[in-house]
Amino acid sequence: MKKLFVVAFLSLLALNVHAQKNKVLGKAENLTAEIVPNGKGKKLIVNVKGASGTETLDVKTVANSDLHPKDFVIKYINANGVKLCYITWKEQITTQTKMKKEVADIIESQIWNPETKTLLAGNTQKSIYIKETKYLDKRRTATHEVEKRKKQGFEFVLNKDGSIILKTSKQQNHYAYNKANNRYEPK
Repeated sequence: MKKLFVVAFLSLLALNVHAQKNKVLGKAENLTAEIVPNGKGKKLIVNVKGASGTETLDVKTVANSDLHPKDFVIKYINANGVKLCYITWKEQITTQTKMKKEVADIIESQIWNPETKTLLAGNTQKSIYIKETKYLDKRRTATHEVEKRKKQGFEFVLNKDGSIILKTSKQQNHYAYNKANNRYEPK
């Protein structure tokens, strides 16, 4: 009886450990986004359930375990009569030393064709806040704080018709989905 109890306990424990490894981020119809372990790192994948089985889209892979998406959105969009998968999430990465603190807010947006397993459009936008201490003299007796903001990349705007706009303060690029070539092309 004790052996049966021990075997049952260990199998439940193993099942619980396996369930904790994969973190489901979002679902939409037949799409499921989750984070899975990948060696020492992590991988963000999207499982697409179809008639022929489950296909996997490798969205992002990191070598370490620094993958913590927030505000994750996964949904289908319609672009020229084709159902495409739209994925977006935010991350915040903080780097701090004795003299400098950097907080990077990252927004990643991707559009996939789940039938062909191809990435059609991808964008990474960074907004970096930097606060550092600068010395005013050579002896390092007086300091002052310097704050900066930097922006990198384009802002990603998804329109209702499935077209996208990539814009900065100085330029705007319009792209529309071309069904024949299976890619986004400039308008």
